[in-house]
Amino acid sequence: MAKRTQSLPINTVVVAIIAIIVLVFLALIFTGGIGRFTTQTGQVSPSSNQTKSTQCSEYALSIQTQMGTSTDPNVQLQMLANSQFVSSSCSNYFQYSFTLYNGSEVECGLGSGQSLQISTPNGGSATITGCELQ
Repeated sequence: MAKRTQSLPINTVVVAIIAIIVLVFLALIFTGGIGRFTTQTGQVSPSSNQTKSTQCSEYALSIQTQMGTSTDPNVQLQMLANSQFVSSSCSNYFQYSFTLYNGSEVECGLGSGQSLQISTPNGGSATITGCELQ
């Protein structure tokens, strides 16, 4: 006499596999693991040079906007000297041209060998490395 074995229907097996996958994703979401998963499998991150270039561009646009609030070229130069664009060394290698109120141009990104000396309102001086007045 042949024994008949019992088996699970294929639909039950498929539903069980889908339920396990859903449970794994829920566990990843609630434990914060999905964030690590997406960063590891995400797009290739830009190189540090591209990131630095983007950051320098943002600094330059920000200081250009801020400089536009003054009609005194000396104050504009002081704003540039105190800006993140200069303090982050973007002025050394990121080429950008700032236009002063009097029409003069300050060319930056000329390397650390170039520098622009300006006098401050309190009688001191400041240096903007990498820039030159045109």
